[in-house]
Amino acid sequence: MTTTTDLAARLRELPDDALERLVLARSLPTAALGESGPQHIADFFDLAEALRTDDAVDAAIERLPRRALLALRTGGPVADLAPAVALGLVDESGAVDDAVASRLAARPDVVPDEPGGPAPDRPVATDRQDPADDDERARATGAEHAFETLTVLAELLRAADAGAVRELAKGGIGAPLARQLAERTGADAAVVPDRLVLLDRVGAAHPEDGSWKVSDHGHTWLRSSWPDRWATLVHDWREGLDPAVVEVLGLAGDELTDVVALGRWAYPAGARWLDAVLLEAAGTARVLGLAVDGRLTATGRALLGDDPDAARSAAAADLPGTVDGVYLQPDLTVIAPGPLAPADDDDLRAVADLEAPGLAARYRVSEDSLRRALRDGRTRDEVLALFTRLGATEVPQPLTYLIDQVATRDGSVVVGRGEGDLGSVLHGTPEQLDLIGVDAELRQLAWERPDLTTLVTKYPPHVVASALEDQRYPAVLAADARPETRSGPPVRRRTPSRSPEQAARALVERLRLTTERGDAEPEQEWMARQIDMAVRGRTPIRVTVRMPDGSERPFSIVPTSMAAGRVRGKDTAVDVERTLPLSLVVGIESDA
Repeated sequence: MTTTTDLAARLRELPDDALERLVLARSLPTAALGESGPQHIADFFDLAEALRTDDAVDAAIERLPRRALLALRTGGPVADLAPAVALGLVDESGAVDDAVASRLAARPDVVPDEPGGPAPDRPVATDRQDPADDDERARATGAEHAFETLTVLAELLRAADAGAVRELAKGGIGAPLARQLAERTGADAAVVPDRLVLLDRVGAAHPEDGSWKVSDHGHTWLRSSWPDRWATLVHDWREGLDPAVVEVLGLAGDELTDVVALGRWAYPAGARWLDAVLLEAAGTARVLGLAVDGRLTATGRALLGDDPDAARSAAAADLPGTVDGVYLQPDLTVIAPGPLAPADDDDLRAVADLEAPGLAARYRVSEDSLRRALRDGRTRDEVLALFTRLGATEVPQPLTYLIDQVATRDGSVVVGRGEGDLGSVLHGTPEQLDLIGVDAELRQLAWERPDLTTLVTKYPPHVVASALEDQRYPAVLAADARPETRSGPPVRRRTPSRSPEQAARALVERLRLTTERGDAEPEQEWMARQIDMAVRGRTPIRVTVRMPDGSERPFSIVPTSMAAGRVRGKDTAVDVERTLPLSLVVGIESDA
């Protein structure tokens, strides 16, 4: 058996990284991890006490696999106790904490009865050999589900990048926004919040200061090919699963219909948290196209495997191939007969708006979309060249006319930053710049003209663009010259909460500082806390005292009080009351 004092000493000796992992694995309450408050952990004894409460021990027991629970009850091999050691329930020698033993005795229902091996009622994964045509149909269905999910996630990332995904003050998104995003992504409004959660879990986007932000990883994912998107998404999702979930899914093999029953066999005490997590994992496997009708497909197995090349090859084989061209319609719609490569899709979105996402996506060109492209710094010729490159047909006359019309009205003069971010540079036709250069109302800008299509001034771009607009010139700021603006309504800033990893690291740092603080001997403070814990628990301890002649003598006592630098207790060897100066105590061991 081990006590609070023993556990505190063991925790104190752990390396920082091991201690952080233990704190993280035990999922202590936020109040305990805080830097202040009545429940906060101030030293290693507080941490040991927090880990030995009934709730904390029960939560840890629920994380133990069958073999570890059996070893705790029967004193099995130390190797089987490794998960319990990692959670601080057992020391390296196999000694079980008395708080853990007490909770196991109070919960006989969570300890398996069989000595080992598969239980008679354990769900057994079958190796059903389906016909090849059934497997092909399942793979096709899985790829369809995957493509739908990939499309929705990509559109949500673009919406978040545009500042269109905002959080409510209480967290989450509102129903009106969910409907807007559903219309934009082509998904059902009910699944939009779940897809945002998935993006957060794979590290592609996260809520921050009231709105969702796309991470660097999310931007990289958006630029990836469709097979890479699928393979990366599955890999990141699997990496974020709890190890217990990964273990149960491994035991399940291809059959995911009975994962809850299998989870209860593998983790007999874990139903309270594991059932829901396993159901969610099985549901996500379907959403990601890994499983169809509760059974993994061949592609699903490859994507969940450890071979990235095999995963990507399987994804590429099942997903529809990208198309090289789009159909440009006289009514200014653009039809993609299949998925576009991400780079082509980005180029097309720069000059057109997506109306209907999906396998055969539909885009629409409008004055607004062309004006946006021109104001982003594209020229009329570049816009026309883009449609010529992507179009599987010739550019329709109505589209060419609209491009010319908008370019003449808006965006034919582009104002950019000057060399070295000093001043401004104008690009336009020679005729336009002839007029601008001699305009008396613009003379104060002191133009220089290095060539026929360029004017240069020392004034900043926003000043130049404003002056040109006042004189009715079709001038726009280039993308790199526009001042930064905040989109969306103002939101109340919330103090960002620390991640569990950050909270565990901060606690360990605080415990180390507490142990090392003070000009006096830190060991005296440590021993005083050991004695205090023994007084509170009425537990026997062995105290080694330095005698006046310099020798050391052990006393076995049950301490009853500690005050004024002295410890009082009953000597268990001779049945007398002793009072020992704490300053002469050189060592303390548990005598339980």
